[in-house]
Amino acid sequence: MQSATRLVAIIGSLCAWSLAATAIAAEPSAPAELDRCNVVWATPGKDAGDSMPLGNGTVGINLWVEADGDLLFYISRTDSLSEESRLLKVGEVRISLSPNPFVAGAPFKQELHLREGCCEITAGEGDKKVTLIVFVDADRPVVHVVGESAAPVSVKATIESWRTERHVIPSGDESLSAWTVRDAPFEVAEAADVFVNDLRDAVAWYHRNETSVIPVTMRHQGLEAAADKVRDPLLHRTFGGWVAAKGFRVSGNRSLETPSPVTSFAVRVAVPCGQTPDAQAWIDLAKKLSDQSADAQDALRRTAAWWQAFWGRSWVFVSGDGQIAISGQQHPLRIGHDSQRGNVFSGKRGRAGAYGRAMSADEIAQLAASKRKEPAPITEGRIAIGERNVQDIPSERCDFSRGFTLEAWVRPDSVAPGRIFDKITAGGTDGFLFDTHPGNTLRLIVGDMTLSAPAGTIEKGAWHHSAATADPTTGAMRIYLDGKLVAERPGDTISPITRGYTLQRYVQACGGGGPYPIKFNGGIFTVEPKRVGRPYNADWRAWGDCYWFQNVRHMYPPMLAAGDFEMMDPFFNLYASVRPLCEARAKIYHGVRGCYFPETMTVWGTYSNNDYGWDRTGHQPKDVQCGCWAYAWNQGPELVALMLDRWDYTGDEAFLKEQVLPMAESVLAYFDTRFKKDDKGKIVLDPTQAVETVVVNVINDAPTTAGLNDISKRLCALPERLVSVEQRAFFTKMKAACPAVPVEEVEIGGKKVRELAPAEKYAKQRSNCENPELYAVWPFRLYALGKPRLEEAIAAYTHRLNHLDVGWGYDGNCAALLGLTDEAARIIKVKCANANPAYRWPTTWGPNFDWLPDQNHGGNLLETPQLMLLQSDGDVIRLLPAWPKDWDVRFKLHAPHRTTVECVYRGGKIEELRVEPESRRKDVVCSLAPLPGSKN
Repeated sequence: MQSATRLVAIIGSLCAWSLAATAIAAEPSAPAELDRCNVVWATPGKDAGDSMPLGNGTVGINLWVEADGDLLFYISRTDSLSEESRLLKVGEVRISLSPNPFVAGAPFKQELHLREGCCEITAGEGDKKVTLIVFVDADRPVVHVVGESAAPVSVKATIESWRTERHVIPSGDESLSAWTVRDAPFEVAEAADVFVNDLRDAVAWYHRNETSVIPVTMRHQGLEAAADKVRDPLLHRTFGGWVAAKGFRVSGNRSLETPSPVTSFAVRVAVPCGQTPDAQAWIDLAKKLSDQSADAQDALRRTAAWWQAFWGRSWVFVSGDGQIAISGQQHPLRIGHDSQRGNVFSGKRGRAGAYGRAMSADEIAQLAASKRKEPAPITEGRIAIGERNVQDIPSERCDFSRGFTLEAWVRPDSVAPGRIFDKITAGGTDGFLFDTHPGNTLRLIVGDMTLSAPAGTIEKGAWHHSAATADPTTGAMRIYLDGKLVAERPGDTISPITRGYTLQRYVQACGGGGPYPIKFNGGIFTVEPKRVGRPYNADWRAWGDCYWFQNVRHMYPPMLAAGDFEMMDPFFNLYASVRPLCEARAKIYHGVRGCYFPETMTVWGTYSNNDYGWDRTGHQPKDVQCGCWAYAWNQGPELVALMLDRWDYTGDEAFLKEQVLPMAESVLAYFDTRFKKDDKGKIVLDPTQAVETVVVNVINDAPTTAGLNDISKRLCALPERLVSVEQRAFFTKMKAACPAVPVEEVEIGGKKVRELAPAEKYAKQRSNCENPELYAVWPFRLYALGKPRLEEAIAAYTHRLNHLDVGWGYDGNCAALLGLTDEAARIIKVKCANANPAYRWPTTWGPNFDWLPDQNHGGNLLETPQLMLLQSDGDVIRLLPAWPKDWDVRFKLHAPHRTTVECVYRGGKIEELRVEPESRRKDVVCSLAPLPGSKN
């Protein structure tokens, strides 16, 4: 709250407005821990690989500052689709200041204020100090850049563009970004951007689709008869930017600049998008929007209020997960050798000691100042080690789980590796060691983390005081020589899970509220891929324009527990909008009722032409040539299940009647009329496949059977007053017709075990790397804590062929639902360490199986800790069902029936528990720790 008011006040001071009018109304907001998650950079960047994301749900920017350069940002939208259906950047804007405050070596700070959704940049000091505030208006598609300078500066805003001429997308790797028309047998091209001339007080550009790939797609896929079911979303779509700033003048057709130096300025970029009758209509709209958004102070006030309300809905703040785990409790503390009596330290050793905490630099200096034969000046918690005839210290005397300091006087006799301290299996990662390696320097290993001092640190034949510290809470590792720091792995006071969870939820809010769902392959925050070795511009992304159901689904389940219900609308709206075409296709291709959805689906509901197949020789319209997805049917049941989840959480009767029930009827009608039934009236799913992994000779695949069982049961349980007699009769009929979720008996270690199977019948050969048998656990939750035959699901998880810790792999979700705490904890730590080191933004996940920042990885990263903290089954709320006992946490999450749960778990105890409404508190159960006020 104080930060928000201060930022608004800065803008108010820039524009000489009354600060009394800038107060932000108090909103329920997240605890102070949120502010510790702010991203702060102390140096400028190099290029877009060092950019920071901001957004308002529909419009996003990638913002960076060049060293010795300018402030730049890419602008993106969730709906800026080209004529070939690629999701393009809107464009790029450069802000130049003269004199330049971003010179190398000058003070610099760039901070993302999460609570207010804006970035504050300060550069220079004293009479050269410049402050900039950048944000995207929460209510309008407008980017604001507001600046204040202690001394007058000249300011210039320039439109940067790479789409200056018509671009033909060649076949091959570049066309991977145009999946719908990849490797098409015709020219695939996009028009150049248009720069608007002769404007008096602004500069502007736009991209307009005068053609559309949709008609050729409909003809190619035999859907001409269903043309009336599609309203072309590409034709005449127009998007671009209108750059304006009070007091600036036009310089050419791409720049605005101040006529003379100024001490304050406010630049705004309006970026509307729509299907307009002509280009002039877009120009008129852009100008109107810009004029309406001239008040930057008001824009920041409402933007900060929106973000405060957003963060007040839910949060997860963890401590104790740490960046390094100090294990090795089973080992003694060995002095001078390893676990195999090798790597013997060659030389003499003086006084030494080990401590159960990480000491400060001053304490290390105090140790180094003492003489090598004297007792250490610090004795608290010390294990004293003499000079001669040293015996290994038994493990029971060595508890270093909360950190350690190792210190010893040493005089190496040779330049050779040698252990000073050792508490690890030789060659393993189950502890730690401190040694001379490769002989003339010091090395510290903790688990799989290694820290080495520069070569030549240790001098043969000379006495040195050596010391090493490790702090598992922050992940800091340090090596000292003669009291001076010589190597460091900086610590971090923010838990990796806290940072990963908070920043991923932030990114989803920045890009998850527009007309179309979040793109799994980068969202709207992709940049040019040169840092990962591809030579394309910022419009490129791997896996292109289509919505792949198995990928995009991951971003939406965690929105339930987060309370971000309205952010689910783009996902549901997309599939609702294409349902008429999908129903028509089912009739044209198969002569049946109802709908099914392609796995790789365009925004208007067709298959990708690339997956449908370009060469149709000898094929009927119904033949889909991509074997990965020709007979995959689980998408519809998954969609309905997620819609029912939202109904469970919100109790929104209008949503149930107008969206859930029509979609459910259509999805189930397809299965009712498309597939034969056996002599017991059970549906026989044939032809089918178990996602893209088990595709040969499959009958009754696990993902689809699990989905049909889940949704038909839940539909039958809906309140009678909300479901018509005809609907209930149909749902009851479908429940009775569902094939059983497949289970098989396998032999493991000479014993027969029953476990979930990929299908009722299937050939053993596999492609890809998914575990379709686990769909009955996630997403359909037929097997979970408190439900029957849990052992069948645990066996299937234990024996799964593919271990998927990253990307669209949902192993962590399954582990949490099955109560496998250690496994869920391991996976979430792996997920939070998945950031690409080539990029500066700390949650640039992947690319894993897809593209970066990998948003389906991020969705799983959100859901796994949610399921570890809270699970619901009917009226039961399971608190901390798969949470490690030694991880502290403070969270607020949502549960079904309009319920919120706030909890503080610390030191193995539940210190606070708040459930709203209070009547739901009786439904909370917890096996990890007693509930406050309980008798046990």
